[in-house]
Amino acid sequence: MKTKKLSIVLKGILCLCLLCFPLLAGQEAKTQDFDPGKKFTVKELKDDFRLLRTALEEGHGGLYRYTPKQELDQQFETIPGKLSQPLTAREFFLHLAPSIANINDGHTRLMLSSPHSDYLKKQPIIFPFKLKFIKKKAYLFRNYSQHTNLVMGGQVISINGQPISTIIEKMLPIISSDGHIESSKYRQMESTGFFGGAYNILFGITTEYSVVYHLPGTKDEKTIKCKGLTEDQLNAEFEKRYPEAAKDKPPVELEYKGNIPVLTIRTFGGGYTKAGIAYPEFLKNAFAQFYEKKIKNLVIDLRDNSGGSDDYGKMLFAYLIDSPFQYYKHLEVKQNKHSFWSYTNMPEGEKRLASYIKKNNRGTYDVDESQHPNLGIQQPLKPTFKGNVFILINGGSFSATGECTTMIHFYKKGKFVGEECGAGYYGNTSGFGAFLTLPNTRLRIGIPMVKYVMPVSGYPPDRGIIPDYPVDPKINDLLNGRDTEMEFVLDLIEKKFKEEP
Repeated sequence: MKTKKLSIVLKGILCLCLLCFPLLAGQEAKTQDFDPGKKFTVKELKDDFRLLRTALEEGHGGLYRYTPKQELDQQFETIPGKLSQPLTAREFFLHLAPSIANINDGHTRLMLSSPHSDYLKKQPIIFPFKLKFIKKKAYLFRNYSQHTNLVMGGQVISINGQPISTIIEKMLPIISSDGHIESSKYRQMESTGFFGGAYNILFGITTEYSVVYHLPGTKDEKTIKCKGLTEDQLNAEFEKRYPEAAKDKPPVELEYKGNIPVLTIRTFGGGYTKAGIAYPEFLKNAFAQFYEKKIKNLVIDLRDNSGGSDDYGKMLFAYLIDSPFQYYKHLEVKQNKHSFWSYTNMPEGEKRLASYIKKNNRGTYDVDESQHPNLGIQQPLKPTFKGNVFILINGGSFSATGECTTMIHFYKKGKFVGEECGAGYYGNTSGFGAFLTLPNTRLRIGIPMVKYVMPVSGYPPDRGIIPDYPVDPKINDLLNGRDTEMEFVLDLIEKKFKEEP
């Protein structure tokens, strides 16, 4: 943390550290004695579930934001009946995961234990292709397999005898996302580690894959048999075969496409210190430049920006509005006393949380204005950009990025291009939280405790921003390095907005 204030907790931090599926997310304990086939007693399983439910109900700030309490209670109440015999941690996980995903909160993810995760990272189980999902169809996009000469772009028909549609149908219900936003789930499945982890949780340890796909541009079917990869093997093949994609990119950059500036913000979070970039200064200089050059059209690329600092998102919006504004309606916490802290990675967290909050008149607690710079009336930043703004978004635009784009959308300060934003329109539950470790199975879950509520209205309650201009790329364009969303917006500006002030 940069300061003692709640404000600097990175939005999306639970997701930023879990970019691959939670199956592969831990690296703490030694694994030589780990037994994935170990079964836990009925009592151990029920005790763990009881603690999990208690922690969610006491601590999760937005538990019923998208799923009514009655519906979630009914789901939770069916789980103990399924725990009638000893189960492995994986089997237990599969009983819990659909209910966790049905909270419909993208910051809330169930994970296997650290030893289990570490064990699996060393197994050759990862599906050796990166997939691209276009209109719910899966295409081979990158090849990490032993068959180095395969032509990519073919539509996947089946994996190990199961139709890809069936695999997707089973995978989607265990993937967390805000509200009922499917674009987020498909972007997550495009992570090779994520897809491989989810596949192995659903179908068990798999070290060989038989893939049936259409040859690119045809309906001819081809079958290829491939070996699974370890995480280290996957990373090595990625760097060797796709060196340009593997290179680190700066967290923010500005370039001109002709006379149109494109401001790309890849994250509001980490990477700025390493890149030697001060985000506030970068933004200040960029908007000063736009003012001096009398720029009429600005493209802001927020695709795959999964969040970061609350304040960084607000800064961007503050350059697009010329009057004082409210950024958050309130930041709400359920209660100031909890019974589960001793099972978390922050045993002293309850005291810290209590120091940030005060009782409100709704029967809950609010983060005190003094503890967060985005609370209270905010001032615009100068110079205000008054031209046309076009924002590129997709299912990977999440958390703090969703807050910023919500404000741009609500105040009609820009047009949106791409696919549905991966963040819920009215806010998220994140900020202050802790990782809970269940004492028997050692399954882990992040409990986000602060419900962020945006001061907006008039939009569907469970969706992200639907773009003004939806754009679906073609697989061949992606393979050839064409950015169809960027081409679309530049063409749009050229044809319709070039002469506008």
